[in-house]
Amino acid sequence: GGGGGGGGGATPWLALSTIALAAPATPLVAAAGAPAPGGGTVLAAQEVSAMLKASAPADALSLNSANSAAAAGLRVVRSYERSADGAALVLRFNLTNGGRSPVEVGAVGLAMPESPGHPPAGIESVVWNDAHVGGAHGWVEFVRVVGDEATLLVTPADRISSPLEAWRPMMEDLGGGDAYEWVVASAAWAAEWANNTQWPHLAMSDSLKQQYPPFATDPETPWPTTDGKRAMPRLAASGGGAARPWVDPTTLLLRPGETSSIALRLQLAEAGPRTRDAALAKMGSAVLRAVPGYVLSPHLPGTLFIQPPAGATVSTARADPPSGADTATLDATLRAPLPSGFVPVRLTAAGYGEVRLRVGFSDGSEALAHYYILPPFERQVAALGAHLADVAWLPREYPDPFGRSASVMPWDRSICPYSGEPCGHVLNDARAYDAGLSDDAGGGNPLCLAAKVRAAPTAHEASRVDEYIRWTLYGVKPDTASPPLKSLQIREEEVAAGEADAESVDGVRMTMFYYNCSGPKGAPPCSDASSGHFAWRYSEADKCHKPFGGPTWCMTETMANATYRGFNYPHQISSYWAMYHVARHTTLPTLRDWHWYLYRAGKTALKLGTSNVGFMDGTVAREVLAALLLEGDAGNTTLAAIGAQLRGQMQRRQQRWAVTPHPYGSEFGFDTTGQEEVVVWNLYFGNETAAKLTVDHVLSYMRSSPTWPYHGGARSWGDVGNNGKYLATFGTGVQDRGQMHYRAGLNMIPLIEWYRRHPEEGAFLLEVAMGAMAGQLVNIDPATGATSMMYHASPHMRAFDPHSGDYGLGFFGNALEAGAYYVVDAALGPLCFLCVATPQEGGGGGGGGVAMAMQEGGGGGGGGVAIEPRDAYRISAYLEPLGLYVQSECGRFSRLAYDGRQSVQVEFDAGSAQLCAVQRLKLTKQALQRPGTGFAVRGAPLVRGAYESASLTMLVTFSLEGAAAAPVAAA
Repeated sequence: GGGGGGGGGATPWLALSTIALAAPATPLVAAAGAPAPGGGTVLAAQEVSAMLKASAPADALSLNSANSAAAAGLRVVRSYERSADGAALVLRFNLTNGGRSPVEVGAVGLAMPESPGHPPAGIESVVWNDAHVGGAHGWVEFVRVVGDEATLLVTPADRISSPLEAWRPMMEDLGGGDAYEWVVASAAWAAEWANNTQWPHLAMSDSLKQQYPPFATDPETPWPTTDGKRAMPRLAASGGGAARPWVDPTTLLLRPGETSSIALRLQLAEAGPRTRDAALAKMGSAVLRAVPGYVLSPHLPGTLFIQPPAGATVSTARADPPSGADTATLDATLRAPLPSGFVPVRLTAAGYGEVRLRVGFSDGSEALAHYYILPPFERQVAALGAHLADVAWLPREYPDPFGRSASVMPWDRSICPYSGEPCGHVLNDARAYDAGLSDDAGGGNPLCLAAKVRAAPTAHEASRVDEYIRWTLYGVKPDTASPPLKSLQIREEEVAAGEADAESVDGVRMTMFYYNCSGPKGAPPCSDASSGHFAWRYSEADKCHKPFGGPTWCMTETMANATYRGFNYPHQISSYWAMYHVARHTTLPTLRDWHWYLYRAGKTALKLGTSNVGFMDGTVAREVLAALLLEGDAGNTTLAAIGAQLRGQMQRRQQRWAVTPHPYGSEFGFDTTGQEEVVVWNLYFGNETAAKLTVDHVLSYMRSSPTWPYHGGARSWGDVGNNGKYLATFGTGVQDRGQMHYRAGLNMIPLIEWYRRHPEEGAFLLEVAMGAMAGQLVNIDPATGATSMMYHASPHMRAFDPHSGDYGLGFFGNALEAGAYYVVDAALGPLCFLCVATPQEGGGGGGGGVAMAMQEGGGGGGGGVAIEPRDAYRISAYLEPLGLYVQSECGRFSRLAYDGRQSVQVEFDAGSAQLCAVQRLKLTKQALQRPGTGFAVRGAPLVRGAYESASLTMLVTFSLEGAAAAPVAAA
């Protein structure tokens, strides 16, 4: 039902709610069929005043006479109406003050529950929702998870009285499943959010204090941390995050006899998420599209394209001034409307942090877009590399008896109160897999460094990955580790020495960190002083097997040695693949030759078998397969044989997925982690029908939104319990909502790869993918390079988790797919995503949104354009007018010049070329609906799938086969 809201607890507010159904609603039979405001028709109406009043605690009324009088005089009528155009259902609440004194409503919200249950049970009926907290032009989007991905939108029926001011998890709701509410006025809640609390959870519970006594000492917030030693600090004390909601909080003042009408419009989009924006326009809302997205840098200008509500025009565009610790600013310049009706706003960023852009319309309403400003992306990734290689790195000489030194260990970037320094390396955890270099949290940081080295190698960082392979992944350290000596991966020499059986060779252990436990969970307790082989102070042993937000799995040595978990393999394959690339394509020194690294990558990939589930970052197996087959074609029979076997295994997986409805399991019956491989392998083996089914499904949880953490941000379930630190909804029954978790970075892969093949479908998938791609970089602290496993999106948090956790999985996607994308869009004109484009010889160009320079320079879609990449790596570019994907295997791009007719000149950065004996350029025609054939580099030989040249300039030539010289516009 609907509901009233309010702070409650120790606040002056009286909380009234329909949730408890404390009294029946009174049907208003006479209202049915009556005219509704705005020309619609009332379908049914009930008075819920008694229900609300009955929900108030008796002592709250008796102790506060003013609240008692306000509750007595408040009349609330709920009605369901058919809209005047017959296209929508309108949900309306009329609040009337029947008392003698003014009534201030501190918060009022309407429940927006998702469908009950969780896949796979009843997956066909499961619906998920997400919100754009955008005030008068905010909305909630409900999408069916599979099938037709039917999309229902909720917008204000009256933008003045019913803005989406906040999107609040209903922690007071003890029913099944999570529910959020559309909050129209939020000041009462906002006062609590500024303390990182939300009624009824304003203080730590007595039961938690009793079960985990360390928390009982002056906890700053109600929320525990997974290290088991202290409560979460008050993060909003600096004035940012939860102290600064998405929309300025307000209250609702009702004078005696006054009625406030709150109304929402519910309407179906025509055909799923791709048609959402068209539906928003029909519903009278503004439509916002951002290029390259809602994450910018001073080095990367952007453009916000605005379709104003019908009958209105854009009058202003301005950014809020910096506040709190944020220094971010946006300079906004309005440009003339495009023929499509979209109005461009040119954006130039400065500083760092969050910034809110306000767009004013002639009808008096205002749309909001929420941006995040980073340093230049290349600098952001450099800071990450330095952190992983020198700070989170556990040196080879560190005396760790488990053998974890010479590795990138998990890192806690929060400040520890006893030292005033970052808490640092996570060497102890009741989640043994988090501290053992395997699984997703343990393997995340080594994977992260490997992904960075593959995309942007430096000698020092590559040497760290080499050390990790030599001493930890595939070697032991008798001088710093204690017997029994173990490597993370079971080595061939262990079989030769009789220390392992032949079947286990190449297997990846569950964890290198383990506990000395015996018996079932709970009895007897795990040792806190010994591993069973050597002394170790297990600081987290008191949490073993306790219900603490996530699986506190204090694995025994036997469990730790298990190798059955296929999810552990891609993380480690990535280290081998990265070093194959370094050894094969650069002049950087390596400990082994390229053949050894690729052999190890291939042999480890074979251990994936023919699993019926998709693995996270499993795309690395496709990259390894491609390298194996190329080297095989060049005459290496050993690698060719591994490649043939791997191809056969992957094809059997793909064939099974192609005929399986909803093949989206993991270790759970349903997850959002395997869709990456389902799409990647179906595309690889040519089954686009099966691939598209999953791409469409991914759009049910990868959304486009003018709010940066929701724009391609995916959603996270339970991941903080597995990998994070702040358990910010522990004990509430509500899932901690995470955005920009690795799920975003990995689910971006199928979206952007489908887009490159099918740009004729329009740029919607590209926009969502770009949101995830840039969003993964926001998790990196630019001052230290330390990472966060996710952004806590609940309004009482609005903060990053300090644990690195499984961040590296999402960064793998960023490093694999990031690039400059030049696109000609039917509605917006020429665009440059993660690049700046300028017109050449009368052609069109610009930066961020190229349509601006096109419009001012008088060009059209034709002519030439020069493209300057501004992504973090500058090794990939996509030219949508040709459907051409350009990749460098050695050397960074400084500029690409497309003449619009028959050539693309690719220029390499001289500094990066110092790492290359020759530059290597791969050309892949990906979109068959775009013109162009015969792509080749003039005067350069084709060697193992790439053109090689010692020159810093390569000229790509092709034929348009009689097609028009002008680029083909995306639909």
